Amino acid sequence: MSWLEIYQRTYYSQLMPKSSGAKRGLVEGHCQRGDGFMLMFQKLLELQKSQYKIIETGTLRQPNNWKDGQSAWLFTQFVKHHGGTLRSVDIDPAAVATANSYIADPCFFGHCSDSVTFLKQQPDLHEVNLFYLDSWDVKWQNDSASAEHHLQEFLTIEPHLSVGTVVAIDDNSRLLADNRRTGKGRRIVEYLENKNIFPIYDHYQIIYQF
Repeated sequence: MSWLEIYQRTYYSQLMPKSSGAKRGLVEGHCQRGDGFMLMFQKLLELQKSQYKIIETGTLRQPNNWKDGQSAWLFTQFVKHHGGTLRSVDIDPAAVATANSYIADPCFFGHCSDSVTFLKQQPDLHEVNLFYLDSWDVKWQNDSASAEHHLQEFLTIEPHLSVGTVVAIDDNSRLLADNRRTGKGRRIVEYLENKNIFPIYDHYQIIYQF
């Protein structure tokens, strides 16, 4: 069975919750990640690598809490199936300990650090196939701190992006009151729009391919 078949049968429905974002003042589709992860995996497989390198900022904090996305688990299953490694960084030592204990796989490496500092220390950013930016928790009505932190993450990796590299940012929406964009990726979207670069997917997850 292919990885995409495994993903569709095992995980997809868990990533498409019926909950609405309206109670948080957000548009419909809150926390729906099923299609976003599907697109990321499809784009990775199109690269036809024998070994994949993935880095995510923010790590698994609560096993099997699919409302959080469980990206560390999903990416680990992907690289186990196709070869490669996942590096996951979080500033919270308890979260890193949980992720390392729960996933406990030689393909997975959990690190405790500020994400921007960690990214600056990696010597092989030009070889990374997917960056998944999901570190600083967002406050929907005032996303400035989270959005700015994620922009700093992107500015750190931007000079090292290779052709075909996928960059995805979690936790994005629009406010019901005025349809204003809010979330972790807002400043990245604004920055790249000024360069006439636009996402290939723009929903709860925002995805670029360079």
